[in-house]
Amino acid sequence: MKQLFYLPFRAMGCAITVQLETEEDGHALLSAIPAQVETVEARLSRFRPDSELMRLNAHVGQWVTVSAVLFDNIHAAKHAARMTEGDFNPLVLPSLIANGYDRSFADLHAPISAAPVPAGDWRALALRPSKRQVLIPPGSALDLGGIAKGWMAARLADELAAYGACLVNIGGDLAVRGAPQATPGWQIDIEDPHDGSVVVSLQVHSGSIVTSGTDYRRWTTADGASQHHIINPHTGRAAETDVFSVTVHHPHAPTAEAYAKAVLLRGAEAGLLWLQSQWHTAGLVVLHNGAVFATPNFSALIVA
Repeated sequence: MKQLFYLPFRAMGCAITVQLETEEDGHALLSAIPAQVETVEARLSRFRPDSELMRLNAHVGQWVTVSAVLFDNIHAAKHAARMTEGDFNPLVLPSLIANGYDRSFADLHAPISAAPVPAGDWRALALRPSKRQVLIPPGSALDLGGIAKGWMAARLADELAAYGACLVNIGGDLAVRGAPQATPGWQIDIEDPHDGSVVVSLQVHSGSIVTSGTDYRRWTTADGASQHHIINPHTGRAAETDVFSVTVHHPHAPTAEAYAKAVLLRGAEAGLLWLQSQWHTAGLVVLHNGAVFATPNFSALIVA
């Protein structure tokens, strides 16, 4: 008989929940996940000086052979940059640091900001897939925070899908595989960032749902400036946008993550028009003034 198993924990700087409906020993399957996430975080975190990512960042301008996990994430990040015409840019780390985001968010207290630093040219981030080698252009550094969450959610969901329907949520990056018994899909509530009320409920049985916004990580710098973590890589400044939060549905979680950032940067009207032209993609935005807009195909996801 199938049972629903649930695991909450914290990692990658955010809350993580995993749900699995299975006839197998769900407790045993889920109990191994925190250690698996920790192993990946130890490779990809920019907040750990000894991580593989930061060791790579210490060798800009040089070809470096990296692990399959790091290479896959960098490859996904460069693909996302290409698909968003640089609105998503993995070379944004110097921009984040210039805005005061130089340590984990939990430790961020009135940091000192510097002059804005536009992100490096993502096209100059070079990859050699046959050798699993990466070259970061001089003057740049990689940050894989958003992509890594989507990548990890998708990887866990792919593995758990062998045992039953599952939903993995890593800080707002959701990967879904299959539907719980007697339902057309998992119910996912999209919250209003203003007050936490439910804007709309979705029913999803495949792909990914990613929600991103300027409400989640905000801080005040030493000179009194209000900042948030969504950086416009073209200017190096915190994004100025009428979008408060955006939700994107796409088959591929890292791509959904990048598309959400692109919509935030472009603004509601231009962002949703652009999103409509993307393959197998739907999206919804909540504006700072409370208005809600969506692509026409987003209605197919809404619970009737």
